Amino acid sequence: MLKQFGGLNLEIDDRYATDQELQFLENYLNSTETRISAYEKIRKEEQQLIESWEAEKRSMKEDLFHMGGQDITEICRKDMTAILRCSSAAMLVGDLDKLRDGLLIWYQTIVKSFDYTEYTKRNYKIIQEVIKLYLSEEETNVILPALELDYTIVSA
Repeated sequence: MLKQFGGLNLEIDDRYATDQELQFLENYLNSTETRISAYEKIRKEEQQLIESWEAEKRSMKEDLFHMGGQDITEICRKDMTAILRCSSAAMLVGDLDKLRDGLLIWYQTIVKSFDYTEYTKRNYKIIQEVIKLYLSEEETNVILPALELDYTIVSA
């Protein structure tokens, strides 16, 4: 949102913005309360969210906490926490570009280097379901684009 707002500021320096140019701002402002509410719930329930995410992964037939004979539970927990925090911040300010260009592209490189793509495909679908247990439908709808972006970039 901030990037778009800055771009709009430069584009309309000598004129008024068109209705189309203002639409993104109206959409963002109309969802501000929902974004803040979702962010606060995620922040407050972070530990429980991560535990639910882990529990769902543990309930799967496949062991998603071991790689090459090593227990990677702590690494997974750290990564899940970072992704959740960064995705929530991106949702709050409406800047998925920064999420994609920063954390996700970097993380995608790591995932590919460790041949972890199949794991991430399952892992990042799970959080999209788990988050629904903690947020209202409206709140879920504002965070899902960030979580879907996580899935798309990291599991590519």
